[in-house]
Parts: sequence; C-alpha cells; structure tokens
Amino acid sequence: MAGRPAEVQNIPMTLQTEKLGGHMAVAVSGIDLARLDSPDAQANLRRLLNDNLVLCVRGQKLAPPAFRDAMARFGTPMRRLQLAATSECDEVNIISSEDRDVLGDGKKLVNGASWHTDDSFMREPCSLTMLYGVIVPPIGGDTQFVNMYAAYEALSPEMKMRIDGLKVIHKYQSSRQTNRVSKRPEGEMKAMPEATHPLVRTHPETGRKALYLNANRMEQIVGMDRAESDRLLDELIAHAIKPEFQYRHKWRQGDVVIWDNRCTMHKANADYAEGERRLMHRVIVAGTEPV
Repeated sequence: MAGRPAEVQNIPMTLQTEKLGGHMAVAVSGIDLARLDSPDAQANLRRLLNDNLVLCVRGQKLAPPAFRDAMARFGTPMRRLQLAATSECDEVNIISSEDRDVLGDGKKLVNGASWHTDDSFMREPCSLTMLYGVIVPPIGGDTQFVNMYAAYEALSPEMKMRIDGLKVIHKYQSSRQTNRVSKRPEGEMKAMPEATHPLVRTHPETGRKALYLNANRMEQIVGMDRAESDRLLDELIAHAIKPEFQYRHKWRQGDVVIWDNRCTMHKANADYAEGERRLMHRVIVAGTEPV
C-alpha cells in the first residue's frame, strides 16, 4: 500500500464521526470517497448508515463518473429517466434550481418538495439515495428527513394491529399528489405501471419494521373505500412527520448525503433567495420488492 495517504490506510481506526440528529443522521469527515478501497472502511460506513439512516460524508470533490463509482460500493447504480442526467454519466442525475417541466407546461419544478421516499412508484424501488452538493446556497435549500422506524414504533398497539398486512397502491402520477411531478412520455409511463407495497415494511438488513409512506405517490389502500383510505393515510403521514421524528440537513458544499429509503422519508426546501443556485448530483442504487 506504499504511496497511499495514511488517512486512507487507517480509515477504520481514525474515522471521524459527528452525530447530527438526536435519533438519526451522522456525519463523517477526513475521508475521500473516490479512494475508499478498504473493505473495513466500507463496512464501517455501511454500519453507520444502518445505525443512523442518514450518512453525510463531508468535503468531497467528485466528477460524475467518480461519484457513481464511489456510490457503487453501496449497491448497483440505477438509471432513472424522470430526472436529467449528466453528460458524462447516465446514472448520475441532476437536481437543480433551474429544473423545468420540459414536456409539460415549462414551469419551474421543485423536485421532492413533498414528503416522499424515492422510487415507490416502481415495483422494486431503489434502496439508497446519494445526493452530492455541487453548488449549495448560503442560506436555505435544506433537506428534511424523518425516521420511519421511530414513527412506526411510536404508534399505538391498536394502530399497529390495524395497519400490519395492509397494502397501498403507488403511482407516478397519483391523484393524491401534493406537488407537481415532471410530465413523462407515453412510452415511459407505460413502463411504470402502478406498484403495490406494504404499509409496514421489514428492512431486509436490520430486520426492523418501518412505516412505508410516500405522500406524493400513494393512491389508495387496497381493500378500503377511498374516503377511509384517505383518512388513514392522512393520519399516518401527519404522525410520521412530527418534529420529534425529523432531522433537517443544512448543506455544505461538498457534502455527500446517503439515506436509506426503506426506513426514511425526505423532502427538499426551495426557500433560498431568488437568483441563488442549488445544484445536486444524485445516484440511486437498486433495491428489492418491499416485504
């Protein structure tokens, strides 16, 4: 290992961590994700993610191919057509303050402005999302997260009994959606038929149960009439987004934030000043059908 910097060689022993939220989220500094070759270091990061649900790696400088390759250590990067991709790398999406509904009305879009979990309209939703802060505004543009393990565990025994085993239909364009999503070509929409997922899912790695909600994609609970379904979904969403389950990430340029969609929801905030730019690169990695 001659020539490799000591801080890379010794990552398992010198990993610098900082808790960010009282019940979720941790930051790591002093490492270069592009040179993270040690299996022990990778296992440490995976453990931190499983334990904290949201993992922030500070101070990165990653071109799109290097970002994709670094994130491939966590799983198989997936291509998604719903967001623009970088010219260098199809698996690296662009999320920008300049996004527009190009195929729709052409108006500005704020991707992820409502509470959601990525990819729930897919039959095999992604497991993890990685967001890299290329350009961040000095004030605003935070990303909020909720701990869906904690939200489930805080439910009454009666509510747990009521919802265990229920399934929900998720759609790309749900009639319940709370913010606009980009219009997609007809052929692409046909490739995204509705998906049915459990309302309570078991994490395949930790074995823990979590609420599985997406305020912007859920259509209806299977087997319930629409009014009853809406009441229950609204009640569960209101419960899940209580402040005690939340963590709000204030971005620094160079942050790579990785979160687990199987036990979190998140939302973006477009509250930065007019004229300020916010540019993020995103990678998602493959998941399995929720159970």
